[in-house]
Amino acid sequence: MNNLLQALTLMQSSTSRYDFKNSQTLLMKTISFKNDIKPFRLALPAAVLTLASLGVACDDETSKIGSSLTEGDIAISIDTLSFDLKAKSVPNNNYDARTGNLLLGNIDVPEYGKLSCSFVSRLMCATSLDAVPDSLRSPERVDSCKLVLYMSRGDLTGDSLTPQKVTAYNLTQQLPSDITNSFDPTGYYDPSSKLGAKSFTASYAGRVDSIAMSSPSASSSGVLSNSTIAIDIDIPKEFGVKIFEDYEKNPEIFEWPSTFAKYYPGLFVEPSFGKGCVSNIWAVDLTVFYWYNNKVTTIEEKDTTITWEHAPAYVTPLMSAPEVLSSNNIKYEVSDYLKNLVSDGKSVVTTPGGYNVEFKFPAEDILEHYRKDSHNLSLISELILSIPAETIDNDYGIGAPPTLMLIKTSELKNFFTDNKIPDNISSFTAEYDSTNKRYRFSSMRSYIIDLLNKTDISDEDVEFTILPISLTTESNSYNTTVTYITKCTPYTIKPTMVRLDTDEAEVVFTFSSQIID
Repeated sequence: MNNLLQALTLMQSSTSRYDFKNSQTLLMKTISFKNDIKPFRLALPAAVLTLASLGVACDDETSKIGSSLTEGDIAISIDTLSFDLKAKSVPNNNYDARTGNLLLGNIDVPEYGKLSCSFVSRLMCATSLDAVPDSLRSPERVDSCKLVLYMSRGDLTGDSLTPQKVTAYNLTQQLPSDITNSFDPTGYYDPSSKLGAKSFTASYAGRVDSIAMSSPSASSSGVLSNSTIAIDIDIPKEFGVKIFEDYEKNPEIFEWPSTFAKYYPGLFVEPSFGKGCVSNIWAVDLTVFYWYNNKVTTIEEKDTTITWEHAPAYVTPLMSAPEVLSSNNIKYEVSDYLKNLVSDGKSVVTTPGGYNVEFKFPAEDILEHYRKDSHNLSLISELILSIPAETIDNDYGIGAPPTLMLIKTSELKNFFTDNKIPDNISSFTAEYDSTNKRYRFSSMRSYIIDLLNKTDISDEDVEFTILPISLTTESNSYNTTVTYITKCTPYTIKPTMVRLDTDEAEVVFTFSSQIID
């Protein structure tokens, strides 16, 4: 048994290489055992755990199991197969842009291209107006209204000191359910009737005053005021008057989001001046300021004077939220620099939109390698696709997408509209490893096993697309912490770009086999 453990230790450190590009001969290191060992399917890293569990029952001289059953050779192979994926970049100009991450602004980067971002968003009734006493919920008491856009300090691309101006419009009809990034808001708002506008900079120096910063969106999120920048836009107080009147006369409007959207379709917000910065807006709210009579008692010597004065108060009845529709309107003109890379056959991925990458996964070559030696029993343990990746130099700090998804091209069209998440069967994820400069798509075992059971492999089985995504996760802690993916959307958080060296892709293929004498 000790010899077996020593052999496995040696095997774990061995790696063989199979280069399909140069048609080199496979040099596969195997560990063979012909001792009195019960036949079993062995795979790494489970091999060590399996042997550990057998340690109590094993003896170097005597074994109760093994030769009484059969004798055979067990080979555990860990092979690195090199491929040129023959990948190509394909335009990605129309995609699902529904997200709570709302981009706002314009940039023009020589290496990246021109990006212009606006957004549309429904609002929901965030605070029950019942919280305002009946005596104060009078339309006559409305003093003013503000629309506030919130961003995290530094959550932007470009120069935060760039002077900008934003303009907001009230939507006149409900947004379509099949909205995408290329949505044209023309006809959904009145361009001659602005709700409000504001000049600003996306820097800490341009943050809003303490009254707006104390609104429910900022306080409930738990962020500190000095880490949040708010763009406060003055809007007509008639908007607040209408909210108070509707709540008094038709309170059922505020009971359901679907009913509420009929009367308050939402907002269209666009950059109307300035280039050089794109910011990430994480919340939008509408605050109504009103007044009430505050009793003031003044005592001078023996005289007591009571006066009444107007005191300010506010309520935030409308707010953006993940439960209601928000979508980015994104126009991205790819730079000549990236176009030339693509023309030269380079694999380029960008966000938001721009380029995805398509290729045929070399599944048949992998299965041919797996089947080339005859064996009675076999088990595939792991399949990992590793692709080197290089960031593209630029002066705006535009880096690589944090996460990429590898998905069957045939399933991409409905993946996001059906709110699916990666399943490690036909869709896989990889995070960017900035140290080793690569993406590793692991957990592909189920995919290759599924193909192993098929008589014929079609193009649909091997045609894949790589695109950037954003994942939402939740953690559940009991004895151990388990993290679940709850949502997957196209990556629209900020501009990114990366060049994938798909001609240097590697597949790490681990399997075990047994030949019974």
